[in-house]
Amino acid sequence: MGSERWSVKHRLELRSGVVLGLLIMFLVLDPTDVPAQQVPIPLDTITTVATRVSPGLSSQTRAVELLTRKRIEELPVRTVAQALRWAFAVDVMARSAAQADISIRGSSFEQVLVLIDGVPMSDPQTGHFDLDLAVPLDQVERIEILRGPASALYGTDAMGGAVNIVTKAAAQPAAARVEGGSFGTVNASLGGGIRVGRTRLAAGAGLGRSDGHRDGTDYRVSQLTITADAPLALGKLAAQFGRSWKDFGAADFYAPFPSYEEVRTTRFAASWIRSLTPVLNVEPRFYLRRHNDHFILDRQDPEFYANTHVSSQIGGETVVRYSGVDGLRLAGGGSIARETLESGNLGDRSQDRWAIFAEAVAQLGSLTLNLGGRGDGYESHGLVASPSLSAALWLYPLRLRGSFAGSFRVPTWTERFYEDPVNRGRADLEPERSWTTEIGADLQPLRDSWISVTAFRRKSLNLIDWARRETDGDAVPWETRNVKSATFWGLEAEARGVIAGADVAVQGSVLKLSSEQADGYISKYALRPLVRDLVLQGGRSLGPIAVAASMRYRRRAGGEGHWLLDLRAAVPTGVGELYLDLLNGLGSEYEEITGVRAPGRSVLAGFRTGKLW
Repeated sequence: MGSERWSVKHRLELRSGVVLGLLIMFLVLDPTDVPAQQVPIPLDTITTVATRVSPGLSSQTRAVELLTRKRIEELPVRTVAQALRWAFAVDVMARSAAQADISIRGSSFEQVLVLIDGVPMSDPQTGHFDLDLAVPLDQVERIEILRGPASALYGTDAMGGAVNIVTKAAAQPAAARVEGGSFGTVNASLGGGIRVGRTRLAAGAGLGRSDGHRDGTDYRVSQLTITADAPLALGKLAAQFGRSWKDFGAADFYAPFPSYEEVRTTRFAASWIRSLTPVLNVEPRFYLRRHNDHFILDRQDPEFYANTHVSSQIGGETVVRYSGVDGLRLAGGGSIARETLESGNLGDRSQDRWAIFAEAVAQLGSLTLNLGGRGDGYESHGLVASPSLSAALWLYPLRLRGSFAGSFRVPTWTERFYEDPVNRGRADLEPERSWTTEIGADLQPLRDSWISVTAFRRKSLNLIDWARRETDGDAVPWETRNVKSATFWGLEAEARGVIAGADVAVQGSVLKLSSEQADGYISKYALRPLVRDLVLQGGRSLGPIAVAASMRYRRRAGGEGHWLLDLRAAVPTGVGELYLDLLNGLGSEYEEITGVRAPGRSVLAGFRTGKLW
């Protein structure tokens, strides 16, 4: 019966969506117009997320995507989480515009590492806080997405992939933005910079409020970021500070109650880059992240149950890079950090950790080899080793690549110690380990087009999940557990190009999952990945109007498929740009997270200024 339903209902739904998506792409095609934007060619993309050595070298051997500043400004998005929805094989599970989880290649939200300017920002209390970023989207220069493991580079959490958010440089041009629309939503931002002698300073702020897409999902969000850089002692000193304030209704987010949450996030980082010799440089870095969370289970009865958690990370890292031999680049270093938690529910916790790492990239003619390794020591879990080997062979216009890597994740404090009427952690959880094999090919038949295919297999041991028996219903809490093993097979294919003056992308991914788990359990997160993802995207100019559109079909394991249509139309005004966004234009009803209804159709209109000074 299940296969018959798929063969009839889902195939008809899929075909109708494809036809509609192609129609939308056809409407934005006009061979007489000039392209609105040349598609960035990934074979030449320079990123930092996939390497500790010179940017761009080792990323040739891995699957990396880049969302540039120009691209972000063309999309109907206003947060980092919404921008990530336009990235390939990335699954953003939003409860509202104020809170979202991120998954890459079927990972859980705990298995993705989030960085800001190369500094890990993932929260040790819970991955639900990873996207509590003290960075307004208008202050983001680019977003780098590494699909696949990165523990050999960054340590824990980077099992499904890593996201590096690169902020704008200091002394940026000043600009402002204001918008409003459905659900009583209003957003505004302002940013700019100045130069004082050889010192560059910049600041940016963002404000947002909404009544929410359903009762109990209202929010108020404020973000502030300040950056500075200056020459110092024959090197360059750079510092960043960020602060965010976020209050939001969390009805049914984590439990079937009209909950409410108040979150404050502070981050600070400072680094100094010094070239000791023409072939040797050193970069020490200090960072701090502090996260305050006040959670009220029942907004109507705050005294019934409430939690306050304050988590902190403070650490330092030094990286040394060497490039003295032709075709060879080396990087190595170490880090040390302390994590603490003060919580009325989880207790007072602390953990010290350290790491040493090394990476080598060798260019042997048309062959690029990347070898990396890292050892992480944890006060609570001992020593964990993460090796990585990747390679790319150039047979222009074809590139063949492959990689094998180990990754790990230690359980969060919430997974180990949290307890409320509907959720219960286990202190004896074991760390997760994964081994991932990947092969891929990239073809660039024309300057403005490329085709990419990637296949991967990720085998996870002691996978951590929240689950309960199907027969228990809401009366029994969700509990954490270690799933003995789970294997993910994935296939990704994408093609991009400029067709008749329009930037067009077709992307598709298929994921298969098998696990050794006890029968009769419902998975809340880890075993409910996105198993079908088909994307049609296009962007072009229609006279003075620039249009960007995305049609996406998604289906989760054990769930129904749905279509999402997002659209932006923008027109220049001489002093800036007016734009109109249509989100979930088909009004699809679906759940990205079990039991949480996603937003329906919405419309927002806004204005972005040009350079103010």
